[in-house]
Amino acid sequence: MRKIAIVLILMFLFGAFQVSAQRVHSSQFYSIPLLLNPALTGNSDYNLRGGLNYRNQWNSVTTPFVSEAVFVDGKLSTQLLSSSWIGVGGMVFNDKAGDGGLKTTQIMFSGSLNKSLNAGNTLFVHAGLGLELINKSVDFSKLTFGDQWDDGEFDSYYNSENYASQSLFYFDFSAGTMITYFKGKSKYFMGWALSHINEPSESFYGEDNVTNNLERKFAWHGGVESRLSNRLYAKPEFMYTTESSADEWIAGVNFMMLYGEKGSILHYGLWYRFTQDIIPAFGYEKNRLKFMISYDVNVSDLQTASSNRGGLEISLTYNYNYSNPREIRKLKRRQKVKKLGDKAISCPKFSHED
Repeated sequence: MRKIAIVLILMFLFGAFQVSAQRVHSSQFYSIPLLLNPALTGNSDYNLRGGLNYRNQWNSVTTPFVSEAVFVDGKLSTQLLSSSWIGVGGMVFNDKAGDGGLKTTQIMFSGSLNKSLNAGNTLFVHAGLGLELINKSVDFSKLTFGDQWDDGEFDSYYNSENYASQSLFYFDFSAGTMITYFKGKSKYFMGWALSHINEPSESFYGEDNVTNNLERKFAWHGGVESRLSNRLYAKPEFMYTTESSADEWIAGVNFMMLYGEKGSILHYGLWYRFTQDIIPAFGYEKNRLKFMISYDVNVSDLQTASSNRGGLEISLTYNYNYSNPREIRKLKRRQKVKKLGDKAISCPKFSHED
């Protein structure tokens, strides 16, 4: 418990970073791992993982920002990789924002190499790459421009905007690394990711002197998962991202409490997006199917207009076929025994999950 308290204190001491611009983000960043860092591809206690995410933001202020995501990833392990494995996955992300119907559709494929660094399988390094195909579109007829006003009168049929297209496509690349360390009843992890490596151009105007190259986005994230008792786990985490002059810093903790005799799990936590939102989170898990819901209580300068209402976010995650990274060698021995027809011995788990 003392270690968890220290981690939380450090996270809040570094809270000088502020969110300086509105952009697509997720309060449940831990529920969309591939969007956060490609090194998280196939990085779980299971061989196969899939998830859905829905977010509705600023419904009380303006036309809401709505985003949806679906992902699936898994592990590929062979005898040649020993206690290491390859992660593969994919994600489809869709976002719609504003009165102009600005839409973003992102198709991502990612892969990772996950390598054990010691004989005890307590230290791992993860490295991943992501390839994304992105489409952006906007309906200019729904937008209002300054030159449509003449002597106080508005002309909805005229504007001098010289745009080349209302839809564009481009490729984007991302990369990331992560370290995981197991010690006793705790798992420590720290990661770093870089997006927009190729700084793609994102402009509807198509003119040589009008460019909108995306600047590289950096992300740092980490945390601890600890077993406090036989029925209670805690997982404090933080995430910091920066892109151009836009920074976001979010930190908090989720608790997982086992109850009943059939392995049901209650999730509850509290998060803070610095200077912006207080985010309570609740969830329920049964048979490796987890449902999470969170709500952003807006506490920024916009709270008067928003009435403290920020965004609703819902996620659904399913895990299949338990395979803790520390137990890969034991799992392979178990599979060999199973082929011989002997009774398999279940391997011990670190995770609270079934």
